[in-house]
Amino acid sequence: MAGLFQKYSILAGFFDYPDHLTNELLDRAGKLLKENYPEAFNTFVMFERAIREMDLHSREEYFINTFEVEALISMDLGYILFGEDYKRGNFLAMMQQEQIMAGNDIGSELADHLPNVLRLLPRMAAREIAEELAFSIIIPAIRELLKKFEDTGNLYRYAFETLVKVMEKDFSGLPFEVYQVKPDSTGNAEDAYSCGADFLNEIGKHKF
Repeated sequence: MAGLFQKYSILAGFFDYPDHLTNELLDRAGKLLKENYPEAFNTFVMFERAIREMDLHSREEYFINTFEVEALISMDLGYILFGEDYKRGNFLAMMQQEQIMAGNDIGSELADHLPNVLRLLPRMAAREIAEELAFSIIIPAIRELLKKFEDTGNLYRYAFETLVKVMEKDFSGLPFEVYQVKPDSTGNAEDAYSCGADFLNEIGKHKF
């Protein structure tokens, strides 16, 4: 299964702190997308061109302003889907267990941080669980993230759009429920808008 999902280890690099290997990452991603995901490649080019025009210091500054200083978004999937609801803690605990089982190094970020979860996919032993995680959790979380970029002009919008287009092609038509996010006035997800049953209590049937 690692080969099938290995691309997500590459795409995860879009959302890492920029370094001297970023150009190499863009080269690898561009080749992968152009050959296999032409629609996603067209979006990727918008991100790539903007990044390549910056020097390393500018890239670092842009990343910090997007994800830390201005805190435009959080990339922690539990927070995106559940806000401050108790389900966030339950989901994080589940992801921590999966990361440990897979031997995935999550660094200083949380277990449900998007790049960590993307790198987890090719390491998971059970393909069905990996597919469910992608279909039911990651895709709806990215769609929710993209709402934060509306009318902002932030170039990371194109990175998230590229990722979701790849995932929608890879995981379309799977027999899992999609978590439906309906934020309330404080930005937290409401129980009424979870998928048909609370997936956190359905581990015997589906994992996520």
